[in-house]
Amino acid sequence: MVTEYIREGLLLIFLITGTIADIRKRSIPVLLFLIFGIAGVVLFMLTGSVTLTDEIFGILLGIVFVALSHISDGKIGAGDGIAILVSGIFLGGSRAACQTLYGMLGASLISILLLMVRRGNRNTALPFLPFLLTGYLMDKAGGLL
Repeated sequence: MVTEYIREGLLLIFLITGTIADIRKRSIPVLLFLIFGIAGVVLFMLTGSVTLTDEIFGILLGIVFVALSHISDGKIGAGDGIAILVSGIFLGGSRAACQTLYGMLGASLISILLLMVRRGNRNTALPFLPFLLTGYLMDKAGGLL
């Protein structure tokens, strides 16, 4: 129980600090990924908070998004994929997938809104970590859909 609060709290700190960096600088410090990625792995090894299969799925989910970043020539940021990977370490694959889907839904809705009010076009880049944070909060709240 206490380890769950620690795990969720660390992930929340990662997502908030990453969101601030993503909004301000359009990039996320590598050190942030390293610190929280290692912390997530250590917590997993000490507590076994999710199954090994779910842990691997969470890591693979992030790897897929990093690969998509390279395939799309950076249209999807590699940092976003690594952030999904770190979330996958903390949450496991199923919750990280929900978090990512909620985040993508939020980003899609904002993109549509920006297109409608003519504040953006199809090439307008948005920082994704704020949506990943929102997706995490929606998943934590039990999902709003």
